[in-house]
Amino acid sequence: MKYKTLLLLSLVTLALISSPEDAAAAEKSAKLTTVRIGYVSRSILDMPFIIARDRGYFREEGLEPELIFMKAAQTIPAMLAGGVDFGTATGTAVAAAVSAVDVRVVFALTDKPSFDLIVLPTIANLQQLRGKKLGITAFGALAEILARQIFIANKIPPEQVTFLPLGTSDVLYIALKAGTIDATMLQIPQSFLAVDEGFRKLASGADVYRAVQGGLTTTKATINDRPDLVTKMIRATQRSLRLIRTDRRYAVEFIKGPYLDLGKDRDRFADRIYDAALQYYLQTGTVDEKLQREMIAVAAQRVKPKELPPHERVFDFSFAQKVADTLR
Repeated sequence: MKYKTLLLLSLVTLALISSPEDAAAAEKSAKLTTVRIGYVSRSILDMPFIIARDRGYFREEGLEPELIFMKAAQTIPAMLAGGVDFGTATGTAVAAAVSAVDVRVVFALTDKPSFDLIVLPTIANLQQLRGKKLGITAFGALAEILARQIFIANKIPPEQVTFLPLGTSDVLYIALKAGTIDATMLQIPQSFLAVDEGFRKLASGADVYRAVQGGLTTTKATINDRPDLVTKMIRATQRSLRLIRTDRRYAVEFIKGPYLDLGKDRDRFADRIYDAALQYYLQTGTVDEKLQREMIAVAAQRVKPKELPPHERVFDFSFAQKVADTLR
């Protein structure tokens, strides 16, 4: 009995000693707002969101981030169903918005697509892709749009190439190496790895089409009902990008880590990947109306809406512009 009494007193004393800090930590944690982000690639395009999480930029904005890796095509239904709050598949969001789905692109990571058309070593030119299989993540995704634009620019009817939707971006290079497909659109770092391993680069998406690639998309409901959340998300992302630009050593070491899955080649490619990333990232997270209208027109070629929506129904860069102005 005496032992139980002493034990009880010890536990009460320990609780009294530790409770102020524990209570403060619990209170702080309780105040954090969970935000779910559906990201679609292990590349330089989604790297800023991972860094923002790891460096605590989201938490400093009062957010508890949950990053969920998913197919680009899944991000729109997931947002509409409330499963995620934001997605990073901007091309998919543009196509959906042109189809009258109430989503918006609110932040642009780059306006220069980083996808390259990579083919088997036995294919020497674009004309040899007639009748071949080209892997994409999903119909309507930016990689498919870019591939079609490359074929059109080279007077190859896109219908003469078989487009195979394979899901997430990390599957595409695996399928190419296995010979399941003859070609695919790869982005950094997979494009570097592929060329190094003997696959051919026949064209670059940036040579034929300027487009928003990477960034943040969300629903119109989120914009209307939770505008502070949109601002906080963009500010945390911009702080991450500023860190990448100003702290080369940190960014290169991050690139060498497990996120980009460089394997034994991490030391050889890290600096090259970092230098390439800096050439792509936008300063303000916005693009001009001309580009917005061009992307809407290209998406409409596939979606075929009754009429083209105004750019305000597809893009809303008001939050990104305000954040950029405050961070100058």
